[in-house]
Amino acid sequence: MKICVVCLFIALSMFMACGVLLNTTEKEGYCIVLSITGNSGGKGLLALQKTDKILVIDSLPFFSKGNLCFRGKKSLLPGQYTYIQNGRRLFNFLISFEQRTDLHFIVSVENGRTIQLVAQGDRENSAYMEFQRFIQNANRNPNISRTDVEKIDRYTDSIAKCYPNTLLEIIANNISKPPLPKHLALHDRRILHTSILPIRLQSLFTNIVPAQLEYVIPQIDSILLLATDPLVKEWCGEFLLNYFLSSDIMGMENASVYIAKKYLAGEIKSNDAELLTEIANYVSFNEHALLGMTAPDLFLYNAEGQKISLLNLKADYTILLFYDHECPLCREHIPEIESIYKQYQAKNIMVFAVYTQDRFEEWQRYVQTLNREWIHVWDPNFSSGFHRLYNVTGTPKIYLLDQNKTIIGRGVDAIVLKKILSHYIN
Repeated sequence: MKICVVCLFIALSMFMACGVLLNTTEKEGYCIVLSITGNSGGKGLLALQKTDKILVIDSLPFFSKGNLCFRGKKSLLPGQYTYIQNGRRLFNFLISFEQRTDLHFIVSVENGRTIQLVAQGDRENSAYMEFQRFIQNANRNPNISRTDVEKIDRYTDSIAKCYPNTLLEIIANNISKPPLPKHLALHDRRILHTSILPIRLQSLFTNIVPAQLEYVIPQIDSILLLATDPLVKEWCGEFLLNYFLSSDIMGMENASVYIAKKYLAGEIKSNDAELLTEIANYVSFNEHALLGMTAPDLFLYNAEGQKISLLNLKADYTILLFYDHECPLCREHIPEIESIYKQYQAKNIMVFAVYTQDRFEEWQRYVQTLNREWIHVWDPNFSSGFHRLYNVTGTPKIYLLDQNKTIIGRGVDAIVLKKILSHYIN
């Protein structure tokens, strides 16, 4: 579809209506003009991409004949911007430098989708839009060949070289190159105003780095070493902390504690007092009993008032169970643990069952329903600190220890507990 004379006339009229010319001598501010055909009307939003979120910068509650003019006296931050209409993103564009910005986009819309887009008189955005079309067309091919991949790489490399020190260079490099730290422009604050980092970091730890601490920790160090911009460093630290904290892979909590202690509570020195308090609490409740560590000793009382040491138990495997007699999940898991115990009883396995409340008589009645061969203990004065040592913020909490009392299962359920035992014993 060709841009018609009417469209150009409307665009010129829009500039005149706004009182803005492209050759303005103003040093700050922005004027972003949109000439839209085929749209159904509605509110228009100008928004900045901030990693995995968007921040609305400007809005126009109504417009006439498909024309919009976003204006402001303060220059826009460099970043990847998007135009949203009726809840739909119609297109993205780039602002690479914090300076006076005058842009004009001619847009054709059909059924809520952009079918034609021209960045009038802006070389970088013209190339960016052509680049997006190229990548979208390439992604439509379900049987992409090695030759196709090489073609894409050559094209993206050429785009990056033609637009040095721009956002387009950063975006192009993150299409053609693997998501390794050296390719992520971690020194450049502008990357926080794109969607690159969350996508690429997740891809790095999902598709490239094996989910083992000996590989994960060096990559974390590499990322945070290359993140020389303070804001990028802080964002990466928080993202990686949450990424490994929410991982379903046992042992990845070691990585989150490592990040919290070394970086977020150390090198990065966040100014967010609330965040620092949360990190301190997280470390305090998680640093003592991580996978691969020797379990902290617990000296707890049995019903007869005798003190029993966890580490003095003679067993090849010890199931450490924290429970509450009123906890519904405990009532579901404990019969399964009983079944596992009976299955492996001949393999010198023991259960160290810690009651987490202080109601002795109720505990004693409940213990009568449990296996009497287990070691049943409690902490009547909560003086052992088991909540903090073993991150017992809820029940049930289950650990598995080997004969040296090394933690080989942490925060597992009965199903995972059985799998770990089966792996070690069989």
